[in-house]
Amino acid sequence: MGNNLAAYRLNPATYVASLNAMIRVLQTTSVLRRLAEKENTGVGCSGKYGEVHIGSRMRTSKKVHFAPYFSYMKYLFLLPFLLFLVACSNPTKNTDAAVTVETGTELSATNSPPTTSSASATPPTSTAAPADENEEFLGSWVGYFRKDTKNEGEFDERTVFVDEGFIWNRENKINLSIDQIIGDSVIGHSVVAGNDRPCYGRMGRDRIADPMTFVLREPGDDKYDGVFRFYIEAGELVGTWEAYRDLSVKHRRYKLEKKTFSYNPNQELEQANVFVDWTKKVETKIEEDFGDGEFYEWMQAEYASATPAIYDINASNRLLTKAEVENLKKGDLTIIRNTIYARHGYSFKNRPLRVFFDAQPWYIPIHTDIRSDFTELEKKNIKLLLTYEKNAAEYYDSFGRG
Repeated sequence: MGNNLAAYRLNPATYVASLNAMIRVLQTTSVLRRLAEKENTGVGCSGKYGEVHIGSRMRTSKKVHFAPYFSYMKYLFLLPFLLFLVACSNPTKNTDAAVTVETGTELSATNSPPTTSSASATPPTSTAAPADENEEFLGSWVGYFRKDTKNEGEFDERTVFVDEGFIWNRENKINLSIDQIIGDSVIGHSVVAGNDRPCYGRMGRDRIADPMTFVLREPGDDKYDGVFRFYIEAGELVGTWEAYRDLSVKHRRYKLEKKTFSYNPNQELEQANVFVDWTKKVETKIEEDFGDGEFYEWMQAEYASATPAIYDINASNRLLTKAEVENLKKGDLTIIRNTIYARHGYSFKNRPLRVFFDAQPWYIPIHTDIRSDFTELEKKNIKLLLTYEKNAAEYYDSFGRG
């Protein structure tokens, strides 16, 4: 991972911009204006070595260092103020004051009961079997829902390449839950990528020695519905899924483990993956001098991220203070707040958040509506975090392996 860069940093481009701003103000006060008129020139600033260019109206220019001209400037006391204004317009500052609060996590005056998924299909019925006969199959089966391609790790135009240190190939953590088995009829549901969908079908085996196989179908009234085909053997659920419609990822595969969800307010984040919001980035032009007049230039991209502070603050087991959060970066506040949701098993629609929390070994997507699950302490912390998250500065970082 590249070096961490603070949200407010005065890079060469920013320095140049600040000097141009200063020059414009000084021209307003007639200091450089008189100088420009004397030289029959226009005044500007460029380059990263601190040079003022005074270009003539005849489209010629000459390079002049600061010292001879700045000796005439009696208004240098304005520079700190101007630098502050320029820093505030730095692209690493959050200017849109937008905060993503996903459906199903909103705070309200009264707790709302979770909504249930719609279903256009009727679950099959059959003769009831003893409760313990199918115990090994019942419950949540959790793991990654991956693209089913001929070649392992095959990428396409929809694969997200942030850098060689961060690639997302459209895999999502899924919870395929087998809720009830009545004879050979199966009732279940799946939770993945912010969708909670019912599924119904049958199970059986050709021979006693064969693993139990299942075919479960989603209703079909949602564009992302499809059919699950899998078997359960030796504590693993292995199978495929095929969408009814022509989606960008029509076929998926999965190998899932049986897990039990339990809300734990003391659950801490593990350093399993970095948070990268690839929808927000800044680019900086880098120039390297190899000598003998040879220069190499490239654009370095940095993406909205979070700092290690996210591993130090738990907003589910203690009341946070203003002093703790008022200087945190936007990404920190976002992750600390959404970790509350993750502890409750919330299934994220937001892709950068989903990728980050899917990597947490303890995280299980269980619900798409957790509004009635928050503790009073969590509600207070969510309100506090949202207050500062709205106007916090972004933190940007690069994600190369070097």
